[in-house]
Amino acid sequence: MSLKMSRRGFVKATAAATASTLLLGSQAATAFADDAAGAAGATASDDVKKIPSACRQCYGRCALFGHVKDGRVVKIEGNPDLFSEGTLCSRAFAIPQELYNPLRVRYPQKRVGEKGSGQWKRITWEEAYQEAADRFTKIGEEHGWHTIAHQYGTGRDMLQFQAINKLWLELGSTATFGVGNLCWVGSYFTSQRLYGDETQYTGWDGNNTNCILIWCRQERSRGYYDWLTVKRAQERGAKVICVDPRYTCTASKADLWLPIRPGSDMALVLAFINEIIHSDKCAEDFARFYTNAPFFIDEEGTGYQLRESMIKEGGNEELYPAWDEAHDQLIFWFGDWQNKQGVGGPKAFQWLDAEGNIVADAKPALSGSREINGKTYRTSWDILVEHVTPWTVERAAEFCELPEDKIREAIDIYIEASPSACFCRGQKVEFSINTSGISQAFTIMMALAGNFDSKGGQNIGREPATGYDSFMFDVVPNKEGRMGKRRLETAKNIKKLSVCQNTGYQQILVADDATGELRETTQNSGGQVIYGQQGGFGAATTKAMAKGDPFQIHGYWQQTSEPILSIEGGREIVEGFKNLDFFVNVDIYMTPSGELADIILPAAHPNEVDRVEWAHSGHGYPTSHTYLIRQPFHEPLGESKDDMDICFEFAKYMDVDMYWKDKYEFFDYMVKGPEMLPPQLSCASFEEFRERISVTGVEMATVKGAPKYETGFMRKTSDFRPGFNTMYRGNKMGTVYRFPGTKTPDGKVIPAHPQSDNGKMEMWSEDLLLYGNGPLPLYIEPPITPLARPDMLEDFPYTLITGGRSHAFFHTEYRNSPWMREVHMFPTVDINPATAAEHGIEQDDWVVIETYVDKIRQRANLTEAIKPGMIHVEHDWWFPEREATDDLHGAFDSNCNVLFENNGPYDPAVGTDNYGGLCRIYKAEEGAPANICMNEEDLKIFLPMSAEALASDSQENGVAQVTVKGGAK
Repeated sequence: MSLKMSRRGFVKATAAATASTLLLGSQAATAFADDAAGAAGATASDDVKKIPSACRQCYGRCALFGHVKDGRVVKIEGNPDLFSEGTLCSRAFAIPQELYNPLRVRYPQKRVGEKGSGQWKRITWEEAYQEAADRFTKIGEEHGWHTIAHQYGTGRDMLQFQAINKLWLELGSTATFGVGNLCWVGSYFTSQRLYGDETQYTGWDGNNTNCILIWCRQERSRGYYDWLTVKRAQERGAKVICVDPRYTCTASKADLWLPIRPGSDMALVLAFINEIIHSDKCAEDFARFYTNAPFFIDEEGTGYQLRESMIKEGGNEELYPAWDEAHDQLIFWFGDWQNKQGVGGPKAFQWLDAEGNIVADAKPALSGSREINGKTYRTSWDILVEHVTPWTVERAAEFCELPEDKIREAIDIYIEASPSACFCRGQKVEFSINTSGISQAFTIMMALAGNFDSKGGQNIGREPATGYDSFMFDVVPNKEGRMGKRRLETAKNIKKLSVCQNTGYQQILVADDATGELRETTQNSGGQVIYGQQGGFGAATTKAMAKGDPFQIHGYWQQTSEPILSIEGGREIVEGFKNLDFFVNVDIYMTPSGELADIILPAAHPNEVDRVEWAHSGHGYPTSHTYLIRQPFHEPLGESKDDMDICFEFAKYMDVDMYWKDKYEFFDYMVKGPEMLPPQLSCASFEEFRERISVTGVEMATVKGAPKYETGFMRKTSDFRPGFNTMYRGNKMGTVYRFPGTKTPDGKVIPAHPQSDNGKMEMWSEDLLLYGNGPLPLYIEPPITPLARPDMLEDFPYTLITGGRSHAFFHTEYRNSPWMREVHMFPTVDINPATAAEHGIEQDDWVVIETYVDKIRQRANLTEAIKPGMIHVEHDWWFPEREATDDLHGAFDSNCNVLFENNGPYDPAVGTDNYGGLCRIYKAEEGAPANICMNEEDLKIFLPMSAEALASDSQENGVAQVTVKGGAK
């Protein structure tokens, strides 16, 4: 089917809010179309309000204006004066279709039929809250509060996320499906442990760079303004390198494209590190003075970084030995910045000699073995160099199936441009069992190339305008001792209360450094703790709900999330949901998960609420330094409420201390900032911020003329000493299998672990060692690839990849937007024409993609943008036009995540599973799934409701399902 409108025509018409064949000639949409058409020529009139706000249709948070007439949004346009430069994508223009969609939940609902029957009745908020409070309290008292799981969406709204998490952590919940562990948490968690912040998605300085290395990131799938930065950089002469298995828009604009074999990324990063270390551009002084590279490692003993306490009776566990080249003596780095030993003060973060005197001119040796008390110790630098040296360009070419000369060209460009080379990556690199390891490798690569906090490199510490970000929502009350008793008790007993406790040890394929040979190795998995959560990731929580392993989950609170579609093993999740005693779902629409809930609470649309938007994704200054307001275009429809307000209100029913009186008290705190903040960066209150619209902070590296790790601004939350923020280290609460005294499979007893907050960046990571990854990044072959499973190739000959981003959707969202579905009507599988020809598959044929786990149907797109022998399928597809009783709105016909099992292996630190594998493909003789929209005419069922229709629809018997019966082949 060819679309009737060109992209240029679509955007032009959308901008005027009169667009698309869908709004023409439709009686149901006449009122909306008339309003929109009138508004297009009336934006300067007094009866149209032009409200500055922000878009939350994805992470981009683009600045925009909503034109509102008679209480209805009639036009969306970009704000040209802020960081997004007036750019918007089609999802933003479709906001009115989201607001007034016929499938929107506008009143609280209670299920009156069987789970999945689609039978509901309207209830009051008071009834909903009271029943939820009674039922959850009964579960908590009878089974334990840890048997209530909670879940949140993609982190699009980080303040909302904080409210949800605080509410349920205070209640003692330990289990979530997670979502960030599929995209972003691997990077964020690892970066926090290594040096205290994150710079792999946010903070790359494209404005001043000489090279942008873009790794599996589709720059135009969100925030078009990022692509403007890339384009301008190229116009200045900067080189753009794209690493991606697919020939994406980014690849098409890059100066060099590396079509890497899926899952082999680590081999390429290790080759980058190897070449950097052995080049004259390697940042050895940075490694010497700001990382743990000079520290000796107790390889044959504890496996940890050596401490004085390990080599001297009564020694200090905060003293880290190294060798001083300047004075040919043993010296000790004193990491006791918290003065736990009572001798901190001016000696903290200093090199000391054996007598405890400060050695101001010490030069710690990066390389060299030393014998101490009869034992020989190596530096972590030597161990790192030994680890990466075998990972040559030649080996990377073999693993990654890339030409050697192209790899070398890419590495040379990056090294030559450093320290003005920047790096950004996409979520697809996270979709692996080695996501924390690959994030560690990226961090080492950037740091040793000298690109940390350099002009044109990476801004390594987020710098929101006031210095406060969303995490202060929970940090502030915890610092003031306002963590609830139940939460504290749960944390103390996490080993027996975590759903991760039975994830156990797992078999993985690790490449031997010396030979490159893949060998089966036993790795610890489990104990995931992310953002202070006490455990839980998709597979572990699914097993607890469905199988009672390690304990039965009885209750569940879900807020703006859809795990049936977005987590592997969706059919088992349905089984788990049916086992629940009580389930509350908070969402804007009826979804597959929502149909299995007991109570639905209607959430407001993001453009119906107040928020402080802080930098979550995007390039460097000013984007990563700007607070932006998102304010409502009008009141929430019906009785829907802000997600944050729902959390605050329900907290009162559950007697939970949220610390903040309401969201506005926290907003006031966030925009005011600390007392020493310059007045131009501070707002007295949120209402003053509303008047200012946005506040952009400063780059401290520019202001101080030196990197933040030299001036103390990486440690602004503690002591402002030079070095890195290591506040997250030492939190070993989640390492379920690595508590002291635990035995590993080979019988080794895990030794006690000393405190490790030493202000140094950890390239050799003690934390990742404790979580089970190992201290240095390993090459781990994904579990289902031609290399890992040659025995499967006869039945499943093609490499299957997933997760490529679409401009029309955001994960599970917008399948009920007529404009977005017109642009992207069907779930689409990309297949090379040569592969398609082998199976008689032609363009637009419906095909079956089958793995050893399950099979789905999608529509074929024949393209040279993907290699022969490789298949790419779209993720998170469902069909809102199908009824609840029709396979939960078609949750399984086309959703690729059912193709993968959830039995591991997992990333041991954050629980990420594998979202790729091997498959076969063939024509679907039955054609398209039944009862789905097949053309523009069918999509009219999703047209926005008029004001009159909304007013007359009280949803007394639930949300009226709009359907298309029959479909077509």
